[in-house]
Amino acid sequence: MIKIVTDTTCAMTLDEYGKYGIIAVPLYVRQGEDTQRELFDISYDQFYKSQRTGTKFTTSQPDPNSFLEVFRPIVEAGDEIICVTLSGKISGTINSVTLAAQMLNSDKVTVIDSKQSGFGQASMALRARELANSGASREDIVRDLDDLQSRTRTYFMVESLRYLYEGGRLSGAQALIGSLIQIKPIIWFDAEGTMEAIEKIRTLKAAKTRTMELIQERVARGVEKIALHYADNYDEAVEFGKMMEEIAGMPVPLIKLSPVLGTHTGPDLLGPCIISKN
Repeated sequence: MIKIVTDTTCAMTLDEYGKYGIIAVPLYVRQGEDTQRELFDISYDQFYKSQRTGTKFTTSQPDPNSFLEVFRPIVEAGDEIICVTLSGKISGTINSVTLAAQMLNSDKVTVIDSKQSGFGQASMALRARELANSGASREDIVRDLDDLQSRTRTYFMVESLRYLYEGGRLSGAQALIGSLIQIKPIIWFDAEGTMEAIEKIRTLKAAKTRTMELIQERVARGVEKIALHYADNYDEAVEFGKMMEEIAGMPVPLIKLSPVLGTHTGPDLLGPCIISKN
């Protein structure tokens, strides 16, 4: 049997992890000396409420032992593992996973860099679960997930560059320029999983318009899945999601961004994710 493991930046709920039989290893948010596991110790609502009031958070990845504790009993039971992590270009979590697999000295663990986070990463974990249930081998699952990742596009719009800068995801010079002229960049995960600004736009309204154009370009290829990430801006997400639905011709689920990701993007984020058919 193949077990599917991922980390909590997939932004699924505890009920969803249980429903789909996917094992979640949490990342951490820190407030001073207080460290909490996202989803398990601090809820999304608690996190964003604190962030809105000015609380500054930092994040940290699980250590190898966190994954080893999950992997060991699975391998000792004679089962195999596929572990889907958030992008290795924005987190060292994949390094902890790889070290844990090496510590087991087993060939039964396959580590996959989703080169995404949130809905894109969750879609890969869910697809791996579906294929494993149908009897596919780890090799077949890896090939399928590579194809799925290549068809996934995730874009982000943020109200402020401050959180990306404070989280080390943006250089000081870029943040300064952005704050001076109020740039509202459109950011995406590139082919390597790096968060890059693909366009620098001066107003949020213009950024939303341009993002809709990018969505329409992907929709023209046919849509397999679509969703919208948001943080602590539900009403804004509902409005933007309705616009996406008009373009895609299908419902657009709203996915609340996990605290670890929200630490680096802030409470005002819109992040469409489109998985095209080709």
